[in-house]
Amino acid sequence: MEANAEPMQGNLFGDAEASNDASQSPEAKTFQVEKDISDEELTKDAQIRPRKIKQAKLKLNKYGFVATADKESPTDKDSDLPAWSHHSLVNTEKLTPVMRHYVELKKASPERILLYRLGDFFECFFEDAIKISQILELTLTGKESGKDIGRVPMAGIPHHAAERYCSELVRQGFSVSICDQLESIPTKGSLIKREITRVLTPGTIIEEGMLQARRNNWLVSVVIEPNNKNQEFSWSMANADISTGEFIVMERIGKEALYQELNKLEAAEIIWGQPNSDFPKDWCPEHIKINIVSKTPFSLPEAELSLKNYFDLTTINGLGLTQWSLAIRASGGLLAYLNNTNPIHKINTSFAQSARIALDLPRIIFQEDFLIIDSQTRRNLEITSTQKDNQFHGSLLWAIDRTLTSMGGRCLRRWIDKPLMSVNAIYSRQEIVTEL
Repeated sequence: MEANAEPMQGNLFGDAEASNDASQSPEAKTFQVEKDISDEELTKDAQIRPRKIKQAKLKLNKYGFVATADKESPTDKDSDLPAWSHHSLVNTEKLTPVMRHYVELKKASPERILLYRLGDFFECFFEDAIKISQILELTLTGKESGKDIGRVPMAGIPHHAAERYCSELVRQGFSVSICDQLESIPTKGSLIKREITRVLTPGTIIEEGMLQARRNNWLVSVVIEPNNKNQEFSWSMANADISTGEFIVMERIGKEALYQELNKLEAAEIIWGQPNSDFPKDWCPEHIKINIVSKTPFSLPEAELSLKNYFDLTTINGLGLTQWSLAIRASGGLLAYLNNTNPIHKINTSFAQSARIALDLPRIIFQEDFLIIDSQTRRNLEITSTQKDNQFHGSLLWAIDRTLTSMGGRCLRRWIDKPLMSVNAIYSRQEIVTEL
């Protein structure tokens, strides 16, 4: 180093020595604020200093997304989201053919998560991609959707692991639409044919990995006939376990009776054709979610047609339901819902068998057949769950269940849930058990 070189820093024990201003870059200079500073000097200093990024104001919009408040969506002036944040915001005419088909399917059932088969993956786009990436902890990527649209969010799962991921979505209460490929090689000049082959809801799953083997997975449909204000309403409830084929229907009077039945049944899903928008829902336990569907399939003509078509009957007189109109409506509405969740009956997919679900003929049960145990008594007796932690371990059923098969476990649960009232029926059951 030359003897006359300027020091890099000042004396540690004295006043700082003056450094060579010419050796410093303009960006490294610190402007000394003085009282008589001019506007020109302020402007020059502002150009040298690094700019701070302006923080955009964030807020939640009607779709539940966080977005900038100072940027309008090009497709919806009332929304503060970019076009890719929700499928309804994008202009479908500007999308690629595949993405246009996805959006058309999504608009038909916007409340369901749509899994769209692309090659070896089931993909989600727009708001569904953001949703499943958070729920399933997946990587959120993007896909080009057209020159004017750009990239939209995308998240996917391998098709061979779809059952595992869908079981988690269903467990958290979501419904999932499966759009699968119906051909391996596209016809000349067209896309690979894809259609929704399966709809997974909490009450319509048949995949073994999604079910608890030793308890029924009940899908319940409810029909309520409002009466005068001073009278109790009439109701009917049809419950089916599509994994075992059981199909049971009942008809009763009174809100409390319906509440107790639903609480005891622990249904996976309840569908209801709501008679009017302001009808109260206090007949249903608070922890059970009601899926409100169209009330048209629950009308008597539509319900009778559904029963005849499903079981290939010319008349429903042989079912023993002719005197129970509400029971017919509840049964027919449930079968119509099953047809909607299984739209393609004759095509096998890589995800699941799409054949028509086989159910037994509906069996009507009457109030005097079984002992009615209210929810508080069931809780105190700890019949199927403990009073303190609501756990199966430690309950009466846990203590006596020594069945060797899942079918036997479900049968024992039904027997303990609904004790017999008829002495003859009790003797008959005891004789069967003794014979075995």
